[in-house]
Amino acid sequence: MSQLLRSAPSVMDPESNSPLCGRSGRSSFLPSRRSPPNLEALVESLSRSYTSQIDTALSHHEYNFVLTDPRLPDHPIVFASEGFLRMSGYERHQVIGRNCRFLQGPDTDRGTVAEIRDAIREERACQVRILNYSKEGTPFWNLFHLAPVFASDGRVVHYVGVQTPITNELASVGTESCTVEGTPFRGEADEEDEAEPATIDEVVKQKAALAVQRVTGELTQSSRVAGELVQDRCMTFSDCAANGVVSSSLMLSLTRIQQSLVLADSSLPDTPIVHASDVFCELTGYSREEVVGRNCRFLQGPDTDPGAVREIREAIEAEKPCTVRILNYRKDNTPFWNHLHISPVRGANGKVAYYVGVQLDVSTAESPMRGDCLVAHAKQLSAVGVVRVAVRSLQGPGLRRTPS
Repeated sequence: MSQLLRSAPSVMDPESNSPLCGRSGRSSFLPSRRSPPNLEALVESLSRSYTSQIDTALSHHEYNFVLTDPRLPDHPIVFASEGFLRMSGYERHQVIGRNCRFLQGPDTDRGTVAEIRDAIREERACQVRILNYSKEGTPFWNLFHLAPVFASDGRVVHYVGVQTPITNELASVGTESCTVEGTPFRGEADEEDEAEPATIDEVVKQKAALAVQRVTGELTQSSRVAGELVQDRCMTFSDCAANGVVSSSLMLSLTRIQQSLVLADSSLPDTPIVHASDVFCELTGYSREEVVGRNCRFLQGPDTDPGAVREIREAIEAEKPCTVRILNYRKDNTPFWNHLHISPVRGANGKVAYYVGVQLDVSTAESPMRGDCLVAHAKQLSAVGVVRVAVRSLQGPGLRRTPS
């Protein structure tokens, strides 16, 4: 992890005072967020999944590539190879912690960006030609190959993005994007043996795919727990959702909500929490690992009003929203008054997919629903709206764009 420790993340464009925004001033993969990921979170992104030798192992590869974490706000880069830095002209501290959109510019095709966004939303690999820009503003065509790295339970842990600069002439040949699923990668001997007829374009595509395979292979071999990481998901996209695995695109939407929030999966026994925001962890004192998988009742204590608990239970059984003022307890057992709003979130099929709970600490408020607290409650409702939009946009394996 020495690469991250040597360089604090830069989240400002060198040419602009606007955080996390591309040269064109428009968003790419995802809308920008309010605050950048901190250095500790960026370092932990690698340390919690891989052995301490991962930095050295990745540095041995000469490819131009980055590693990004969809679990962190704005899907930032957490590793950048030396080849990527030479290609883009940026220094490492100007790259780590930023979304890849900073490579885009005024003439970057928005349709191609949408193809990348779709692949991230569907948690699949893709390969596209895209016009990128170096730090000096020089445009160059890039064959971009994206691939997810999965945990054994189906979660996306990281995305690998390999960039291969190509000539203008090559970029103009067969500019259609391609979905990559189970691509038959050729080995070393096949890469050098061109006895079979092949265009230069096909050779470049194969080399890019081979680079992705090698980097993702390095990641899975460097897994902190043997067998914990895999290159191919061992379950379907819909199976992941059914097992309480929050998709990376939904996770990205959730991390942009700067409020105390939990998401609970109603399809699983005892409606366990499947996501907890950073603000929730700060409010309660629990780490995310101590929260996920548990029912929200662990916040209750000896003086929690049974009537408030009953009101919450009845609202969930009726699949209706409710707002209650309830006494909860932090990890250190200190009590706090929680203005809690719970609401069902329905998927595109109309069925309840999750319950979202947004917490507001009103311990010091003389009147919990006046003044600033009333504004805060409006923000609670807004957060629920964001979750609803994000959940309804998930259509399982049928998200892929098709030609009209």
